[in-house]
Formats: sequence, C-alpha cells, structure tokens
Amino acid sequence: MEQTRAKQLPAMEVSLFCSQAAMILGSGIPLYDGMEVLKNSYEDTPYAPQMEAVYESVHRGDKLYEALEAAGGFPEYMVQMARTGEMTGNLDTVLSQLALYYEKEARLRDEVRSAVTYPLVLVAMLAVVIGILVVRVLPIFASVFRSLGGGLSGASGAVLSGGMVLGRVMLVLVALLLVGVLAVFLAWRGGKQRQLLDAAGRAVPRIGRLRRQQAAQRFCAVIAMVLSSGYGLEDALGLLPELLAGGPGEAAAKKCKERLAETGDFGQAVQGIGLFDPLHEKMIAVGVSTGQTDQVLTQLDGIYGREVETGIQELAAGIEPALVAALTIIIGGILLSVMLPLAGIMSSMV
Repeated sequence: MEQTRAKQLPAMEVSLFCSQAAMILGSGIPLYDGMEVLKNSYEDTPYAPQMEAVYESVHRGDKLYEALEAAGGFPEYMVQMARTGEMTGNLDTVLSQLALYYEKEARLRDEVRSAVTYPLVLVAMLAVVIGILVVRVLPIFASVFRSLGGGLSGASGAVLSGGMVLGRVMLVLVALLLVGVLAVFLAWRGGKQRQLLDAAGRAVPRIGRLRRQQAAQRFCAVIAMVLSSGYGLEDALGLLPELLAGGPGEAAAKKCKERLAETGDFGQAVQGIGLFDPLHEKMIAVGVSTGQTDQVLTQLDGIYGREVETGIQELAAGIEPALVAALTIIIGGILLSVMLPLAGIMSSMV
C-alpha cells in the first residue's frame, strides 16, 4: 500500500481518469464494472497498483471518494470533490469538471516547466565553463607567464586576482541557484507542495493573490453545486474547510461558517472574510436577497477560474525573462572573470 501511496498521479493522468470515470457513469454502467474496465486499461502502466486498489475498494461497496483516498496518489482536492459529488448526486458532472480542471493544470505546468528548463540548463552549462576557466585555464596562463620570467605585481596582479575572485563568486552564485532549484524540486516531489505554496504566497504578493483567487473559485463552485442539489448552506460550509485545507480559503471558510451562524445571512457572512473582492461580495449579497445565490456563485466560479488561469499564464511568461535577466548578469560576470585576468597578463607582457 505504501508503494501505491508514494506514486503521485500527474495532472494529465488525473484528468484522463476523471474523464473516463465520468463517461462510465454517464453511460449508465455500474461503477464497479466501470472501475474494472479502467483497471484493465492501466495494467501496463506505473499506476496499475492504484487502479487495482480503487477497483477492489469499489467492488467491496466503498464509495468512489473512499476508494480514491485509500489508493493514494490522487490529489486531495479531487478526492474531496468526488465526495461532494457523491453526496449531492452529481458525481458524473463533478468528474467532468475535474477532468477539465486538471487538463488546464497540466497545460499550465508544462508552460511553467518549459519557461524554467531552458535558462536553468544554460546556467548549468555556464557553471561548467566558468569552473574550467577559473580552476584550470587561468592558473595555467599565470603559471606560464611566471615561467617565462615575468611577474604579476601591481595593477596587473590585482586585475588577475580580481578576475579569478569574480569567477569564483559567479560559481558560488550559480551553485546556490541550482541548489535552491533542486531543493524546491525535491520538496515538491516529497509532498511539501502546500508548504512551498504558502511560503511563495507570503514572499510574492502576486502568487498570494492567485492562491486567494483559486480558493474563491473553489468556494463558489462547491457552494453553488451543493445549493443547486437541494442542500443547505450549512451543509456546503461544512465541506469547505477540507476542500480548502492549508490555503487562504480554509480560515475564510471557517470564518464564514461562524458568521453565518451568528447572522443567518450568507450575504453578510462572506463580507470581510478576505476571500472575495468588494464588488463580488456585493454580487453575492444581491444574489442572496433575490434568491439566486447558486447562480451568482456559478458566475463567480467562472470569473475567478479565468482570472486564475490568466494569472498563472502571465506568471509563467514572466519567469523566463526574469531568469534571462539573471543569466545576463552571470554572463557579464563570466566575461569579466575571463577578460580581466587576460588583460592583466597581456599588460604585464608589454
């Protein structure tokens, strides 16, 4: 079981699973029969143990969200949304929405990965070049010059020493950059995504705003779905803390639930919880007063979804220029670390 839990499904695989499961439910095939078909289709893949575990759990009579949770490797948000879908009788619709959600997430991750990979590879290659120049080439130049009877003193010696020191500084900076990237990668693969995102949100306001918008989107999507299925606001707000766990939405959901219990007015309860823009808080209040709460929340779900997608795309587009700018500084340092010592040696030979 530990092995299956350790194998995290990529976003595209999650999207494919949700799409196939939604298709099975939509066609009227019993869930346990459909899971057997899915299990057989994954036999020759690295995710076969998880699909086997899902099938066995569903075959025993467990709900789908319980099977996904027991199998491991599925995102917590997907598991909790499946739970909400089963509770409201909208599992096929929820799975279809999750398929689109994780397809977008996979595409955005690919954009971020491609924006980061090229500059980092270039930095690593330059680190090798700097190391060879500083550790091997420049000392040989200096040694040969000394063996010819010359001396590197005064300004020439200072230029040579300064260039070699600069080269070593560039090596340290590149090493620190690569170690930092590796540490983030290992932490992400080790299940520390939530902690990394929290830290990034605190360090970079733009990321913090994106996380808040994503939490608002999920808040609206869950409340709208539960209300449209005939359940009350208390039921919906009871689900939210688990769905929004660990991010800015968890505290907001708890605060909203407490304020709803105090005021009995959902329009007032959402105000000031730190999740919605003032205009959107007014939209929710109007929706509550006109009996169209679920319609307004569905509309806001779409608005925040588009804002999050656009924001992540813009963030990904800005990563490469930022890395290229840092790379330009490093390249300038490289040129100086090579040219200054050579200039020092040449000036001593004149």
